[in-house]
Order: sequence, then structure tokens, then C-alpha cells
Amino acid sequence: MTLSEQPRLELMSWPTPLIRARRLEDRLGCGPLLIKRDDLSGFAVAGSKVRPLEFLLGRALAGGFDTIVVGGVATSNFCQAAAVAARVAALDCHIVLPGQPPPRPSANLAMALACGAQLSFSGGPREQLDERIRQRAAELNRSGRSALAVPRGGANPIGSLGFVRAAHELCEQLAVHGHDQARIVLAVGSGASIAGLLVGADALALRWTVTGVSVSRPQAAMAEHLHALISACAGLLDRTRTAPAVPRLVQAPGGLHRARGTSTADEKSAAMLALQSEGLVLDADYTGRAFPAALRALAEDGPPVVFWHTGGLPAAITDYLTADVHVSGAATTRAQTLEGGP
Repeated sequence: MTLSEQPRLELMSWPTPLIRARRLEDRLGCGPLLIKRDDLSGFAVAGSKVRPLEFLLGRALAGGFDTIVVGGVATSNFCQAAAVAARVAALDCHIVLPGQPPPRPSANLAMALACGAQLSFSGGPREQLDERIRQRAAELNRSGRSALAVPRGGANPIGSLGFVRAAHELCEQLAVHGHDQARIVLAVGSGASIAGLLVGADALALRWTVTGVSVSRPQAAMAEHLHALISACAGLLDRTRTAPAVPRLVQAPGGLHRARGTSTADEKSAAMLALQSEGLVLDADYTGRAFPAALRALAEDGPPVVFWHTGGLPAAITDYLTADVHVSGAATTRAQTLEGGP
């Protein structure tokens, strides 16, 4: 089945912009750097999470399901996006969260609850969520519902199709900019994004290199997970084609699922540079951990660097609201955490 034949629920109008970061290039004295602005996807501040959801909900509706079951941490962008998209599609959404209920919901979780999502808590660690999602879907099916289990981040072959489509989109945009090669850098959590990009780029025989910054799984475990995901996604589209190789993976520094407020100095500096030069808002748990890798790539010779800004706006705003900020009269000063900050 071709990509265009796959069931898809259109949630927004694509493409998202691809911009040249000229001011940042001037600050660094190198380039070119292009930013793929999936943070501007326009659906419930969900960023790139809309891409897999279009195919996942399309498959749910085509298959006659009345419920989707998803999971993630309490701040998950994907769970929020899934809840809103399910409400738009007139489906029920059940969210499985690890551990115990938080003292108060994050902005993302509050939005999911506002769209009628039902919550359950596994009591166990995040790594066991996919199994608990399947169990919750089975429980609902035994009670007479028709529930579709969706793994963390929508990272199954169907969800990855959203980024196969994105590869076609980026290819056309790069051609407008005069490029047929690119070095793409993006944060990788569940793996749906990078798996789909590789399958799409391979199908189009594009001369891209793709670097994923793994932020939520150990590098070796992510590589194993991606091998299976890429093969299965490629098989959905062309069972005779050999799946592309697993991409270059870089482990994000600072450990997995680190505590809020523990960004490295490199990450803080890069995020402030993005904000002050291009108005890019990066969240500390995801995009902010991958952007330094894009800057390092930019300092090396090669084709244009494309940083895929996947979103994370609710978390980023929360980070700024909880930062050490002091207001006095008409003047506002931020506690100096960045060398050379204003």
C-alpha cells in the first residue's frame, strides 16, 4: 500500500515552514543552518506529534475503533496531542501514566483532561508503559469497547508514516532553498520521527545524513528499537525493499529522565542563543537537549544543517515560569545562569 493510500485523518494544513537562521549564522560565523518549524504545526500546540497522530487516528477510524489508549509521563506532549485529536475525531482517549498521580497536573495533562481523557496510573516505571497500555486496551475490549493500543510517542510502523510524509515535505522545501543534500539533527524520544524520516529519505534516494539525539532511552536500546521500527515501517510501504540502516545516534548528556532544572551549561547557552537570535523557544527535556548537537554539526564542513524543531512549547513555557526571575519596578532581570547573558 502506498503512502497516499494509508488511512489518514487530516488535522492541519502542511507543510510547516523551513526557515534560514541567518541571524544565528551571523552570531556564529558559519552556516547554512535551516530550522524545520514543526513547533508551528498549529494543532493544539502539539508540534510534530500531530504527524503520527494523523495516521494513527486514521487507522483507528478505518478499523472501527471507538477508543485509543496511549501513555507517557505526566508532561507528555504526545498524550496531550492524542487526547485533543481523539476528541476532534469523536473517539475516547485513555492515558496510562507511570508511577503515582502528581500533586497537580502539568499544562499538557490539564489540556488532555479538558478534552475528556481518562487517566490510570501504572504504579511502575516508565519502561513498563507499553505493556501496561496493551493491558489497559485489553481490559476495555473485555468490557465491550473497541480500543486501539498506541505505544509511547506513537512509535509503531503506522505512526512512523507521519514522518515518511514529512521526508517528502522537507525534500521539496530543500529544493526551493537550492539544496539536494542535508545533515538533519533532531531529538529522539520514542523513535517514530527518525524512523519515518529514514524510510522516507531512502524511498526517495535522498542524500541526507540523520543524527538522532536520544533523550529518553539508552543509546544501545534505542538502536535496537529503531532497527525493528524502521524495518516494519518500510514493510508497510514496500515489502520488497530492504530497510535503511539505523541512523547515527548520540546520547544526550545528563542521564535519562533527569530532574527539572538540571540542564547542562551547554544546553542552556544553546537555548538562549536560539531564543535571542531567532526567537526559537526550546524545551529543556527535548529540543533543548538536541540543539547543541546541531550547533556542533554546523561548525564542521558539510552540507546544510537542518535542525528539526519538534515543539514542546507547553514545557518550555513552564520552564521559563519556574526559572529564577526577579521583577523590580519597571525592570526585569533574570538570575545569571548563562555566561554572557543579558
